[in-house]
Amino acid sequence: MKKATISFVTCLFIFIELGVSSVYAQFQPEFGQDLLEKKSEKSETESTKLTLNGHFSNTFNNHIELGLSVDPYTSSLAGQEDPQLSGLINRLGVNLGGDLPIADKLRLKLQYTPQVENYTGAEGKLNEFDAFRNILLTELSFKPLTNLPPFVTSYQLQRLVRTSDVYNNIEQQLGLRFGRVLEYSFRLHRFDDEDTRREDFLLIGSTNHKMTSRLQFGLLKQMLGKLEYGIEQGSYQTNLNNLILGVTGLEDNERRKDWRHTSSAKLIQVPIEQLMFQEEINLFLNRSNVDFFNFISTEVAASSFYRLETGRWMRLRLSRLWVQFEGKQILDETGNIPENPINRRDTQIGANVQVNWQFNSHLTLNADYQMTQNRTNEADPLLDFLNYTHTIATLTIKGQY
Repeated sequence: MKKATISFVTCLFIFIELGVSSVYAQFQPEFGQDLLEKKSEKSETESTKLTLNGHFSNTFNNHIELGLSVDPYTSSLAGQEDPQLSGLINRLGVNLGGDLPIADKLRLKLQYTPQVENYTGAEGKLNEFDAFRNILLTELSFKPLTNLPPFVTSYQLQRLVRTSDVYNNIEQQLGLRFGRVLEYSFRLHRFDDEDTRREDFLLIGSTNHKMTSRLQFGLLKQMLGKLEYGIEQGSYQTNLNNLILGVTGLEDNERRKDWRHTSSAKLIQVPIEQLMFQEEINLFLNRSNVDFFNFISTEVAASSFYRLETGRWMRLRLSRLWVQFEGKQILDETGNIPENPINRRDTQIGANVQVNWQFNSHLTLNADYQMTQNRTNEADPLLDFLNYTHTIATLTIKGQY
């Protein structure tokens, strides 16, 4: 009985975390070596360029199931007393690329990336997540004037097939952008099984439209400012079971529809040629037709980047994030709603250390360590698993030919 209860609560709150997990993941900074390393501009008449890259990575993750869907009717993870299931993830993939001119000022870029993913966990509990992933990207860029950024249209197709076919899905994304100043993307995500009424909202398809605008400006001789604003509209499918409909307040066959607002302000300093610092503030506001999904998050972060030489660099990022849920009242220690209920609030601290070491033009080693500690004001003992420390350590070997 205890395992069944924990399975139910864990599954439900992984579903609840859907809106917030995207917040934690979305603020990965573009900050890196590209700002310090000079890149040669491509000529519109440059000849065809073909590339072949390969990579192999080994990742230790002590909180894998919070990044995966857990449906108690289909997953062997259901009923686990310890919600932090550790495991290893091995990935092996290649990247085939082509960049070629079509006509004057018009270029075509093609990229195909197949990847095998192998999960290893305690008692073989993660084997069902072994997967084969296919990604196909096509970009067409047009640059009518040399002093203006290019107009780019892109199409990306991603197919994921896991050992347990309940997770099989396809994702398509269409993008239009003017340099990095203005960008629009349309994303269509569908699972093969669109009829089963799921225990897990993460297995539900979605349709998203997003518009992003960016502004970059110099402040002093060695300072740079960046502002970004994005607005996204998301609509989800309706094959939800009665449990989720009851908890969230959705009516049968009613679609959840969200409006998401993201904004960020970044300040970059380059005191010397090889050293860079960045401070940033990131805001995320989710507004839904269902109050249960309304929340706001605020993140502050500081980063440093040091380049020893081309292809050899180190990066450190420290962050603090606050999430205020507006439609989730916390229960007391007995599992009941108190007389004067308060909303759930989470706080996170995070650290990320990354080292990249290029041995030669063909071989690179990258080491990445991430730590996230989450604390919630939930008082119900059954929800104590929301107070977790998440560790991810990855070693990646990249080959370029």
